[in-house]
Amino acid sequence: TLGQLALTPKTVGGYTEVSRQLMLQSNPAIEALVFADLAKTLATAIDLAAIAGSGSGGQPTGILNTAAVGSVTGTSLDYAKVLEFQTDVASAGGPMTPDALAYVTTPAVAAMLKQRVAVANTDSPLWEGSLHDGTVAGVRAMSSQQVPAATMIAGAWDELIVAEWGYLELMSNPYANFQAGIIGLRAMQSVDIGVRRPACFSVASSIT
Repeated sequence: TLGQLALTPKTVGGYTEVSRQLMLQSNPAIEALVFADLAKTLATAIDLAAIAGSGSGGQPTGILNTAAVGSVTGTSLDYAKVLEFQTDVASAGGPMTPDALAYVTTPAVAAMLKQRVAVANTDSPLWEGSLHDGTVAGVRAMSSQQVPAATMIAGAWDELIVAEWGYLELMSNPYANFQAGIIGLRAMQSVDIGVRRPACFSVASSIT
């Protein structure tokens, strides 16, 4: 069965101002430093939209608000439930490419899983490796503050589409406040988020 994934541009931006004097005194150049910070800010906003975008008010629809995404009970999350994420994705026919399957959760949930074992009375932590980038049940696992509290997402991440129109625009306005010598620095990017096959993702919330 074929379907259509309709995507439309949604623009995220950042803006700040610096003084002419700061431009003259800074080393390295403050313009490059500010533009790098603005680019990171926009990337963070796009990341957040992909995970939890509301789909309203100009925001893309993120995974957590996409209809037909699978679910796993988060209460007393254990090895069986961790594996349920993978069986959900496998039942949906994904992942289609190697290493596409991964878990994403909060640092707090990652720390909790690192203290739980897959098999009782053995050294078999559910989360192995660092809290930032580890593995769960043989699959890559990452933590991010972009994920809502007590939530975990697992899925075939190649099914998440981040559409871009144009590119990241970085522009300066030397006349933001001409008399005061204030320069405006702006970053803008137009994107949208879409999940091609929602059943290739599963979510657990209220994890304990």
